[in-house]
Amino acid sequence: MKINPVMLIISLAIASLIAFGFYSGNKDETYQLLLTIGTGIFAFLTLSCTLAVSFDVRGGTGNVRIVSVIFFIISIASGLIFNFLNFSLAPYVIINGILLLVFILIEYAVIKALE
Repeated sequence: MKINPVMLIISLAIASLIAFGFYSGNKDETYQLLLTIGTGIFAFLTLSCTLAVSFDVRGGTGNVRIVSVIFFIISIASGLIFNFLNFSLAPYVIINGILLLVFILIEYAVIKALE
């Protein structure tokens, strides 16, 4: 497994811009900072696996990238849904926590299968 530091920084910058977009689009909401940080972290993790991680095994990088792109889209969709709804703290933390843990579990399984 190789990590490209330039692409990692680019994925951090993109995730920061996405988080800022959610911050500015969610004015006067109670959990504005939570939505910003949660979506930013989720976007960074998925984007870093999409852009910055590569494997020496044939087909390994493609599998990791496909899973990462799917969960990136899910994280953006989840952020948009919670951005337009008047939500409470518990459902946001539970839903995004489960999504993040499922993403990590699937990525772990894919990486273990490559070894």
